[in-house]
Amino acid sequence: MLIEPPFEEDETTYLLKSETNKKHLLKALENVEKGNLIFINLDDYEKILF
Repeated sequence: MLIEPPFEEDETTYLLKSETNKKHLLKALENVEKGNLIFINLDDYEKILF
């Protein structure tokens, strides 16, 4: 019996397979390079939920 190890693929490779995901990923990278970031204080967000 031949047993092959499971194929592991990283998230970036997976996302680049879909044209829609690829465009979204590249746009996100462009925003990071331009400094277009939104900072969220997760402690404040946790207070809202609990």
